[in-house]
Amino acid sequence: MVDFILSEEQAALKELCRNFAERQLQPIADELDRKASDDPASPFPWEALKEFSTLGLKNLPLPEKWGGADMDVLTHCVLLEELMTVEAGFAAAVHQSWKLAGLLAECGTDDQISRHIGAFSENSEYLMGDGTLGLIGSSEDLELRARPEGGGWALEGRKRFVGCGPIAKLLFMDAATGSGVQGSSDVATLLVAQDSPGIRQEEVHDKMGARTFLESELAFDRCQVSADDMLSDGSGNGSGAKSRYFGKIAPTLGAFGVGIARASLETSIAHCLERVQGGKPIFEHDVVSFRLAEMKVDVDVARDLVWRAAWHSDNPGEGAPGIGMSALLFASEMAPRVCDMGIQLFGGYGFMRDYPVQKYWRDSLMCLYHGDTHDMARLKLGRLMESEAI
Repeated sequence: MVDFILSEEQAALKELCRNFAERQLQPIADELDRKASDDPASPFPWEALKEFSTLGLKNLPLPEKWGGADMDVLTHCVLLEELMTVEAGFAAAVHQSWKLAGLLAECGTDDQISRHIGAFSENSEYLMGDGTLGLIGSSEDLELRARPEGGGWALEGRKRFVGCGPIAKLLFMDAATGSGVQGSSDVATLLVAQDSPGIRQEEVHDKMGARTFLESELAFDRCQVSADDMLSDGSGNGSGAKSRYFGKIAPTLGAFGVGIARASLETSIAHCLERVQGGKPIFEHDVVSFRLAEMKVDVDVARDLVWRAAWHSDNPGEGAPGIGMSALLFASEMAPRVCDMGIQLFGGYGFMRDYPVQKYWRDSLMCLYHGDTHDMARLKLGRLMESEAI
């Protein structure tokens, strides 16, 4: 039975995360966005991350022995929504480190966990960079190659859209290996220190939204990686374990959309209660209340689907094939739709930088492209449906 009543611990963490976001991120969210429009490589809000770490929130996905709480997928979605409601770029950076730290804790060797999870847990400014293919990508998309050299690997080529590429301490890089690795795939995930010789920072991508989440292009010129830093599940290059893990946490990408859309809804409600037209708040005009109701239904349905998918991820024996992908698709496409309605409710003001609804809309577009395109997600879901029907 699916139970959406949060535990006392989950409710307390949700409140803690909300208070942190309102206190540390809300006052600087617009300033961060404006700075990034002038300089895409503008500084990350490190002081906020330090406070996030001090509160114990950064280490939540880690095993208890490393100061974490073995955070489940539902809690991940609940907390991510709270962060997304205030500052999507910071939230995306935190989510990425949560995701990769969880991947390493689940699929890494004891040595990898000791070295990298230990450093992550002890350093409040430690973020992880994502250069993996994600849930749906294939080796055909890779321009980065790894070839055996000196008992380890030499990385050559480049990778675009590396999440936290300019600021991460540790990079998770997918590289094509051809026949160099025994296993089920010709792609290996390598753990690469950001300051390794042979890595060159290229451009920091100038994005229209979620600008605090810095993404860049990295070039590799015979960057040496130890054989001990290939992510492995003990039977090859770990691609199967990684794919299963990314599938498990797919609902978290749906939480992106829920949080951003909720921000637009709440801001729109406040505006419509305050703005007066025809002698009464515009909320009292039928067309406005209908639009707000439509926005609320979208947000509530998306949240319900995301939480349901997360519950099934945490309880895999219950069986609900494809629900994580369904939640990702619905919530991600819902967010720009709701944010667009928010702009319309503000009228001409919604098009101005002084009002946050335009930022929510720009941030919401990240939901459509973060990780993989929606056409690829639909293809994967369709193939899963076909396999279940046969």
